[in-house]
Amino acid sequence: MATEEPAVAGGSAASDVADPMQFAAVNAQLETTIRVLRTELERERAQGESAVREAHAERAGEISGLKETINTLRGRLEQDRKTSDEAIQFVRAAASRETGELQATIVALRAELEAERARRGNDASERERTFTQERAILEDQIRALRARLETAS
Repeated sequence: MATEEPAVAGGSAASDVADPMQFAAVNAQLETTIRVLRTELERERAQGESAVREAHAERAGEISGLKETINTLRGRLEQDRKTSDEAIQFVRAAASRETGELQATIVALRAELEAERARRGNDASERERTFTQERAILEDQIRALRARLETAS
């Protein structure tokens, strides 16, 4: 059809107008070409719209699947967060108990240490007092022995 149009268009304008039969034939040919092109255009438009609908349907399915996946993951995340929060609370409670026990142990050990220091202090004072008494006795004995030694010489 397209090859015939240039042949018709290639003729002189005066001969196209002069011959009404030829004009009617060209006009009929143009109308046929228009109808064929319109039919092709409508078919292409229908195919395009169909392809768009199919793509939209496919994407809608994918979107639905993705939404379902997102909701599933969100649920898992919430469950994991809840589990993590519970685990954290458990660990904090255990740490708090252990801290309390350690503090009680520290208090008991400090009291024991203070008692030991006091006992050692008392022992040291007692030893020093004993040492002072023994020293005084020994000094008295030394003086008595010196006095005897001086009287004997």
